[in-house]
Amino acid sequence: MAGARNPDESGTLRFLGPLCGLAVVAWLNHSVQPWTIDDAYISFRYAESFARGEGFVYNPGEAVEGYTTFLWVFLIGVGNALGADSRVLAKGLGALLTVATVVLLARAHRFHRAISPDASGIAATLLGGSAVFGVWAMTGMEVPLVAFLLTLTTLCFLRDAWLEDAWAWAGVSGALAWMTRPDSIVVLGVLCGGAAWRAVRARDLRPLRAPLVLAGLYAPYFAWRYVTYGWLLPNTFYAKVGSSEAQVWRGIGYVRDFVEPSAPLWLPALLLGPLAWTAWQRYDRLAVLWLAGGLHVAYVVAVGGDVMPAFRFFAGVLPILALTAGLALALMPRVGWALTVPAVLFGMWEFEHHADLRPRIERGVVGLRGEEVGLWMREHLPPGVVATNTAGSVPYFSGFVAIDMLGLNDAHIAHVEMPNMGGGRAGHEKADGAYVLSRKPDYVHMGSARGSDKPVFRSDRELFRQPGFRERYVLKTWRLPSGGRLHLWVERSVAASLGSADGP
Repeated sequence: MAGARNPDESGTLRFLGPLCGLAVVAWLNHSVQPWTIDDAYISFRYAESFARGEGFVYNPGEAVEGYTTFLWVFLIGVGNALGADSRVLAKGLGALLTVATVVLLARAHRFHRAISPDASGIAATLLGGSAVFGVWAMTGMEVPLVAFLLTLTTLCFLRDAWLEDAWAWAGVSGALAWMTRPDSIVVLGVLCGGAAWRAVRARDLRPLRAPLVLAGLYAPYFAWRYVTYGWLLPNTFYAKVGSSEAQVWRGIGYVRDFVEPSAPLWLPALLLGPLAWTAWQRYDRLAVLWLAGGLHVAYVVAVGGDVMPAFRFFAGVLPILALTAGLALALMPRVGWALTVPAVLFGMWEFEHHADLRPRIERGVVGLRGEEVGLWMREHLPPGVVATNTAGSVPYFSGFVAIDMLGLNDAHIAHVEMPNMGGGRAGHEKADGAYVLSRKPDYVHMGSARGSDKPVFRSDRELFRQPGFRERYVLKTWRLPSGGRLHLWVERSVAASLGSADGP
């Protein structure tokens, strides 16, 4: 028949497309290594405290929920207890889960008859070719685990060929996703609502098993964390999120910046305009995918976006966005596959040129510099308490007790009411100089990883203005092995015990 598609050709594309996507993922991560985001070391610190039997704590004896990634921390902690290096394990797991997510998406047609093999193949190819997704594989962060679990949960909720206990497995996967990142509840809420609607329409209570199992598994975990930490939400939420109009505008700016590099994933949805009736007939129950994506965007706007490069708040839900793109392009499979190639090339170009991707990643050397600084402090300084804004790598490698002056790992600072909260840099707005000074730190580490001889962040400025700070602390400067200089404000009695330092 004229215009008919060769089945072998289609099968070849469905195999080679995702494979090419995985090749792009490998190229992306080879390009940015040894990039490890500084916040990953916060997770490692909690994980290793757990592995030592001290509990999920940042400092011994201090119950503060300075992480939002319980399952990720738990997995790394178990691995560390078995002898694995936390950073190596996190990067290895991230790479494995990234590959698994692309492969799972390529098999999405096995879950729902309305998802064609072409839709699965195109979706997996677009996902692997997206720098916003692939670049997170080996950062040490939880993004690959979130992406995998949300993809699995979404496909399980949508599945239309169920075994007797399949709804229960959907609930298990959903609970694990929620334990990995609390904001997964946005997507999970839509899926649970869809399951409830399905139960009502079909007069079949089985779909309700998924949300019931999800809630049943999450409830005891929530009870444990509430008893342990005493707050409904993680400490990081209180440290980062306000309720101002400025915060909403910051969130809108974050979404605006995300639009360009993610265009191959959302732009195909516009194709559904002229094909809306055809799409509705074919994809009736899959409409929850578009709803979940839209509500997640609204959530990101409401909380004001994120401070990290490569759009972490979107990376975990990109598989859902990629699936909607695959569904749209599969309405015209020959055209869809033809558009996939330039889409992947566009993603590679964006990685090199978009300000929030490779250019910003290459400037984001906080983790690398913090590692050098932390190891130098461990070797050359007496153990003590360090007040720092670099709450990941410096405390992790130094092993010092730390006061997180930005509040992510400090309950007091996180709950301080700040004027104009939401209008500044996300995660860098909380401060309480008087409180930090009252803790009598041995070292004050202003600025970023290598320190600063003058205040940089609001936390630094508040501390610097405190009466008595300049009398109690003296600036010391040392040359690091890399040739850079470390600036530390050192308590005078501690400074007197140290050897001579380089001048500024």
